[in-house]
Amino acid sequence: MTRLVPFLRRQGTNCYSSFLRHFHSNPPSLFSTPNPPIPTDLQLQLLGYSKSGFRKLDDAFNMFDEMLQTRPPLPVINFNQLLSALVKMKHYSVAVSLFTDMCYLRIPLNIITFSIAIDCCCHSHRLDYAFSLLAGIFKRGLVPDAFVYNILIRGLLSQRKSDEAEVLFKKLIVFKEIEPDVVTFTTMINGLAKTGHAAMALWLFNYMEDNDCKPNKITYSTVIHSLCKRGLVNEALELHSKMVRKGIVPDVMTYTPIIQGLCTSEKWEEAAQVLKQMIDDMNISPNVHTFNIFVDAYSKAGKLDDAKRVIKIMDENGKCPDIITYNSLLEAYCLQGQFDGALDVLNTMAHRMIIPDCYTYNILLHGLCQVGRPVEALAFFYKVRGQGHQVDYVTYRTLLDGLCKNQYVVKALSFFKVMKCNGVIPDKDTYNILIRGCLRNKKYNEACGLIDEMVDHGFLADTFTTSLLQILLSEEAQDPTLLAIHQKCLQSGTYKEKHGVHISKIVHSHRPAPNSVSSNDLPYVEFSSKPVLHKVNLDDVCSDANAGDTDQDRGV
Repeated sequence: MTRLVPFLRRQGTNCYSSFLRHFHSNPPSLFSTPNPPIPTDLQLQLLGYSKSGFRKLDDAFNMFDEMLQTRPPLPVINFNQLLSALVKMKHYSVAVSLFTDMCYLRIPLNIITFSIAIDCCCHSHRLDYAFSLLAGIFKRGLVPDAFVYNILIRGLLSQRKSDEAEVLFKKLIVFKEIEPDVVTFTTMINGLAKTGHAAMALWLFNYMEDNDCKPNKITYSTVIHSLCKRGLVNEALELHSKMVRKGIVPDVMTYTPIIQGLCTSEKWEEAAQVLKQMIDDMNISPNVHTFNIFVDAYSKAGKLDDAKRVIKIMDENGKCPDIITYNSLLEAYCLQGQFDGALDVLNTMAHRMIIPDCYTYNILLHGLCQVGRPVEALAFFYKVRGQGHQVDYVTYRTLLDGLCKNQYVVKALSFFKVMKCNGVIPDKDTYNILIRGCLRNKKYNEACGLIDEMVDHGFLADTFTTSLLQILLSEEAQDPTLLAIHQKCLQSGTYKEKHGVHISKIVHSHRPAPNSVSSNDLPYVEFSSKPVLHKVNLDDVCSDANAGDTDQDRGV
């Protein structure tokens, strides 16, 4: 539905001016009456929308039109509720648009209205508009409070404009435009800490205390987190003790970065002691993230038994392990080469209805390839695929790399065909992995064909491939196929590109070249138990896993 104000503007100047004169004859009052009227149904609706947001954007426009036609005019608090509802919906630009309409209609605005509009500008990354609205506050004779400046400082810090935020903050202090409160200080400290200005954040924390502005729990937790990120865990512990002495009760967000810092430093006993203090002395229940820190740290350190013990404690405390917990445990099993144990973890996940993600499988496949068992990794891949699980592009590339590095090039080339049949488009890195595998195993004809295909897709060999080719040429300069590969690279411009000359990619007109993208940009590929384009028998794959490549018999 078309909004009323833009509609009137389109009708012409006279229509719009007549509406304004009629509207201004009874402007909304900013002052409350001795006996406030009973809220209307419209006002009660606005109160609800301000907390939950509208179901759809048109409802907000319709509500705004209805508010403009209401007589007597609604107070500004109701218009603020409308803007707040749009903020809940994250329609920041729409909120600013309606704020502009309110200005045109000369609806009396208060400092809260401006605060909402400034906040929307900051969320829309339009700090220039936000500061223009600050000037508008002064122009209307209003006085910005600490809340307004908190929004502006937070907006500057969110866009990593820490220097500008610091200048604004110091100006507020020096010229005493406001008396910074604990929220202002905490906002500034949090922003400085997140943008890498930990030393400045700590100085500001001390300044805050020296100027009789008492830090709260959030302030302490922010500084403690900043110190732990810098590896200053002892200083964080001292600040924690100071916090407790002053009667400020820490929470799980206070303890978690300390535990993280201690585990990162492999101070296991101290970390366990902090956890015990957290539970027994402070009666604070750790969350799943706190336990996951221990599981991850123990797993990376190879302390598999300790990691399993933590998961047992989680169960005893009613904290259900999640996908992050089990991924860390899987990593521990893979690091120790205990792949049967890793499969048991997968079964446990299935029993607990926890769906493995791509990272789960990539841990397992990478681990198998690292210990020289890529054929088992390949068999596991087909098993995962047959069960309908999702895999991503990294999974394919991990397997191809593992097969090539362990000299299973024939299987790698066969798997490459499977990859393409399943609709996964190879990128530059995939081609180069295969080409290097072929070159190392003297499969020059296959390498030659892959180079043709790679160039056809608009890609060029990378420096690792060209360097390997140069080494092989120095050893086998008279090999005709190797010389042909060298010639193809020259024709495709590989060496020219290496020396800084601009090269146009060669692409056939009948097929556009896909852009080279990272694994994060590619969609997941979901496999069903019935592959569509490439049928693979799991039994055949498993039996094939016990045999070597055709060119080189390598038993597992």
